[in-house]
Amino acid sequence: MNASQVEIIKTKELRGNIIANLYRTYGEDITLNVLKNTLPLSGFIKDSDIKNAIYYLGGKSKEYVKLVLDNDNYMQSRIWLTPMGINLAERDIKDVGVLLYE
Repeated sequence: MNASQVEIIKTKELRGNIIANLYRTYGEDITLNVLKNTLPLSGFIKDSDIKNAIYYLGGKSKEYVKLVLDNDNYMQSRIWLTPMGINLAERDIKDVGVLLYE
């Protein structure tokens, strides 16, 4: 496996971890900072990686997450799962860009 394949898997795992952690907190919105601290290897994940993952998960064609931006501090933005995100977390739908292990 080459370096770019490893990066692709890490990106998909990050998206899956975000979905899984939001599923555990379903019913309440949390900040991106709180989300980041619940992710595996949280100290090694860059804010830009989280931003890219959220962009993917919340994009118009996906809409698994809802994000309310804090314009002063992006990591204080609030996030939660949408009904589509619940379907993904419960494996009622599949997304090739998201690896869920739990």
